[in-house]
Amino acid sequence: MYTKRQKVNIDDTRFIYATNFSGDPSRDRFGSDKRRVNVVIPTQEQADYLVSLGVKVKQTKPNPERTYDEPYVPTLYVPVNVNMGSKWPPRVYWITTAGKRLLCDADTVGQLDFIRVKNVCLQANLVEKRNAPGEYSLYADVMYVEQDADADPYAERYARYAAPEADMAEPDEPNDTPF
Repeated sequence: MYTKRQKVNIDDTRFIYATNFSGDPSRDRFGSDKRRVNVVIPTQEQADYLVSLGVKVKQTKPNPERTYDEPYVPTLYVPVNVNMGSKWPPRVYWITTAGKRLLCDADTVGQLDFIRVKNVCLQANLVEKRNAPGEYSLYADVMYVEQDADADPYAERYARYAAPEADMAEPDEPNDTPF
């Protein structure tokens, strides 16, 4: 049963589908300007708990044009609103590959749409839907988005070799050739 100002924690998860932290209508499938992300529910028990609270948990459907070697297992997920324009905006932290924690504001949170995400931890508020009493939406309160390193297998190996610009040979005049 829902209690006033109840919060829900979803730890060690990931995003599914394209994120829309920026609120750009071209990034949303239906052209909405709401800042919204879809978060995977890691366990069936947590999905059942959210359903008991009145949250609509969605699941992926199999592609009819594809044949599966094993039985299809749907992925459970829930949409989460990121209302940066509210009186109390959520605290969204971007954890960089170097381990630095950056607090995102309304202007910088859109950059999270373009990074490779490794892990997400989320605390969300339950908010009752206006047109559907007894049903609740999730609004982000605190979110940690951990950035994954690039797919470059050599990035970590050669990170210590910084290329200083002073060592680079540049011609004095634009028409000079180095040979």
